[in-house]
Amino acid sequence: MAKNFISIPLLGWRSALSVYIGLVIFVCWMLWTTPLKSSWQLLVFAGFIIMPLALITMRQSGNHEGSAITSTVLAFMGVAGYSNVIFIPSVKHWYFTNIWGVSQFYVPSRTVYPFRIPINSEHMVTVHAFSSILLASLITLQWIFMLRKRRVPRRILWHRRIGTFTMVIVLPIMAISGILSSIYVLRTPFNQVTYAALPLIISACLIASVNSAIKGKFVAHLDYAYSAFIVLCSAALYRWVCLIIYLSGHSYTTSTQAPVDGAGIITYLLLITFIVIPFSINRRLKKNIFPVVTLFSVLIFSMVFVPWNFFGAPESSALLSHLHLFEL
Repeated sequence: MAKNFISIPLLGWRSALSVYIGLVIFVCWMLWTTPLKSSWQLLVFAGFIIMPLALITMRQSGNHEGSAITSTVLAFMGVAGYSNVIFIPSVKHWYFTNIWGVSQFYVPSRTVYPFRIPINSEHMVTVHAFSSILLASLITLQWIFMLRKRRVPRRILWHRRIGTFTMVIVLPIMAISGILSSIYVLRTPFNQVTYAALPLIISACLIASVNSAIKGKFVAHLDYAYSAFIVLCSAALYRWVCLIIYLSGHSYTTSTQAPVDGAGIITYLLLITFIVIPFSINRRLKKNIFPVVTLFSVLIFSMVFVPWNFFGAPESSALLSHLHLFEL
């Protein structure tokens, strides 16, 4: 039986959902209206506690004790999902300037030629950014549906419709744009390889999740969806790692403003940790070893065969240019 080490006083399911939605709206409003590095933005950190607790409360009020939806999984899912608020300043900057980036990072505007098709690099990143946001939102919505106490046929029907839309339209757009953005926008070979692999891992987990649902394997359906969501939050976790490096008094960029490779290595280790800990507590790690092994393999492969520097970043804007599919 799944274990739960987190228990909090119950609110109603609707009240917990209201707290969840209210937190998202408040944080988005605050980060949008306050200047960058404002002291008010320190309130953002409280959300790392409030959002997981809101999800756990929805679970408890939905009477899911003893089910595969454990408090531990929801706690890690809440932290990973909430980490995406770090993108709000970037979205704000893009909205007013039509340029992706914030502080020291800006996406170069140039024409690239994947499969010999001319595409503007900024447009490519825009498609990836909003398809990723939509995918994360849809996965979260699906989990909130499952946290309801009553699963009426109409709600199950909408769950399947949203899942179909996600797999047929949103996921392919996110994966293709993510791979191309990793190759053409990221400036270091280590980041190009490690981040080009992530959309493939997300896709594999979601495909496995749907396949498990079709076979009636409810627990596996949930577990693969959870792993996909955690990996989907990798870019947000990466930025938090860079922020922590900065707050600790160290530089997270090189003299050419490229992010150090150490941030990417730490992010991969975080992803593995976010998957290993809850599944180990719930005694389901063996059944969910695929994303762990895949992430670890990509990390080791990149550290062995790709140029990298933990405190630096060897640059190469044409790492994959030898492939006929790509032309820089």
